[in-house]
Amino acid sequence: MSKLFFEKSGKKILDSQKQYLKKRRVYPCFLYSRLDKWLKSMSLKGWQIVHCGLLTFWFEKCEPEEKEYFTYGLATQEGRYSISMRYPFLDKTYGVQKKKSKINGNDAKTYHIVEIDIKKISENKKLEIGYKELIHDRNCLYLQHFAFYASITALVIVLFLLLCLI
Repeated sequence: MSKLFFEKSGKKILDSQKQYLKKRRVYPCFLYSRLDKWLKSMSLKGWQIVHCGLLTFWFEKCEPEEKEYFTYGLATQEGRYSISMRYPFLDKTYGVQKKKSKINGNDAKTYHIVEIDIKKISENKKLEIGYKELIHDRNCLYLQHFAFYASITALVIVLFLLLCLI
């Protein structure tokens, strides 16, 4: 556990009265459901996500509480893999209000993490069904995205090996 300095919109952010924790992890797009579960487990242990980078996640000490998170990537915003194009009001529809969440409204360039308003979703059957569809869509889209690039990489490797043998 350590004190943490990080920049947000060009300003240093640190509350000397709070405790921070920095964790390093890698989550490619096809593992975002695991990232969501990890963030939930951290909140149950009393660590709330406040900022993230490509490999680094910053947490603030808080009371243990069950929180739900939904992660999608900003790096894959082209066409058919774009969650934000398919669900343009995702934050407002499913997320906790920005003023009540430490992560919603975060301007991270790698992951977009939304703290989900579990109470609002559980009280509205349409929202609950829509949220389940959203999770399914994200998982399928990013798995397709990964499979596409993995197949291109495999093809390039095979071509390289064939050229080396000739």
